[in-house]
Amino acid sequence: MNLPNLRFPQYFEGWTRLPIGDVCDSIVPGRNKPVHFNGDIPWVTTPDIQQNGVISESKKGLNISRKEANNIGSKIVPKDSIVISCVGDLGLVGIAGREIVINQQLHAFVPCEKIIPSFLLYAMSTKKLYMEKIATKTAVLYMNKAACNSIPIEFPSAKEQVKVGNFLSRIDQKISLLAKKHELLFQYKKGVMQKIFNQEIRFKDKAGQDFPEWQSQTFDDVCIVNMGQSPESSSYNEDSVGVPLIQGNADISNRLTVPRIWTSQPTKTCDSGDLILTVRAPVGSVGKSTTRACIGRGVCSMSPKENTSRDFLYQLLFWFESFKWKSIEQGSTFTAISGGDIRSLKVEFPCLEEQVEIAKFLDSLDLKINSVQSKLELTKQYKQGLLQQMFI
Repeated sequence: MNLPNLRFPQYFEGWTRLPIGDVCDSIVPGRNKPVHFNGDIPWVTTPDIQQNGVISESKKGLNISRKEANNIGSKIVPKDSIVISCVGDLGLVGIAGREIVINQQLHAFVPCEKIIPSFLLYAMSTKKLYMEKIATKTAVLYMNKAACNSIPIEFPSAKEQVKVGNFLSRIDQKISLLAKKHELLFQYKKGVMQKIFNQEIRFKDKAGQDFPEWQSQTFDDVCIVNMGQSPESSSYNEDSVGVPLIQGNADISNRLTVPRIWTSQPTKTCDSGDLILTVRAPVGSVGKSTTRACIGRGVCSMSPKENTSRDFLYQLLFWFESFKWKSIEQGSTFTAISGGDIRSLKVEFPCLEEQVEIAKFLDSLDLKINSVQSKLELTKQYKQGLLQQMFI
């Protein structure tokens, strides 16, 4: 009999393999959608499922009554049931934290006495590939009730299930805490940036004196804006011939350019360290070039002139991301901004010395945010490795 590669040392018994329909009662949604959302039972859809998370509310605030559930032919899904997505993005799994009602893209399992809910939650997380393999291949992947009930589940004794479920739950708690810390730091930086760039917070020089007043300038005054131009597509390659080509967000990861495609016939170029701004949908995302590269028409590069701090300029553009460009971008379905729009945009700039102090402070916040992000990603990878080793 197959056994997992990683087990707690006190357990040696074999695992049982059965279709999930043999160890759980299944609940399929009704065929009709609710008409009245005036109850207190969450109407749960796929976006309400956070992988391995507790489902306790509808993100859209949609709640129905027992009467409405009965009218549309839907059963109430009890607390501690396991809910999976069975249409489109298969394999999303969550656990009901209270009574809920599910829509047509979900399926629920109510564990019997042999199965511990927390164990089943993580066991089902390992079944995504199996689900995609047996799903009906239409415009979107789809699993009917029979297919959902056929998913094989391997499980040990109840005591070992509890041990596994509790262990992985603690890791999820750590992930949740890190994610919350990351969000809090991000929101703190966002709030501080608003106060800094609105000049509600000012910095002092080394002597404790106020810096000079900020001056209204255009981006053309403080930096060189170099609009991209896409080279001939025949020059594109993935063999590192020529220079990297930066075309948009697909070539930027964690605010740094990542070579993906090269061109042997560069048109417009940027230097290592230049700031990269997307100028076509989405408009306004900012990153930093890690190397000399060719810039396509989806981006522009920005390099500081004398008396302009590169790091301050980056932080200013980062602050602009959420609101500034929307007031000047053109187009409805495919938005864009021109070089003239960028160069003529007026902004308030402090003196170089204050720019440096502001950039140092905001960069220090970025270091903290990135450190938490790194820990979060490593913990998620650790959990994923455990799922592969602790289940069959």
